[in-house]
Amino acid sequence: MKRIITISILWVIGLSGCTSHYYRIEADTLHMYLKNPEAQKIYFSCSLDRFELHPARKVDSETWMVSLPADREFIYFYIKDEEVFLPACKFTELDDFGSRNCVFIPGQ
Repeated sequence: MKRIITISILWVIGLSGCTSHYYRIEADTLHMYLKNPEAQKIYFSCSLDRFELHPARKVDSETWMVSLPADREFIYFYIKDEEVFLPACKFTELDDFGSRNCVFIPGQ
């Protein structure tokens, strides 16, 4: 069983390519960053507004950013070049369709 889990994790890391995901909090604003140099277009979707799609802003040649309130928990995912994309994130949960979503928890 451990071997299957290890192989699955390596497979997911391999699929993510040069992708990394991180955030910064400034005052009451959460800035979420997704490094993905191959992406042509990135959208962000979260539970704060019933999963509306918001275009991420490209801040350099490989990094995309969205800004949100930093004081609320929410569920989120990205759309990368028209496909759902879930970065490596600290917390996840299953959605109603059998997939996973990331969860942002303030202070965690």
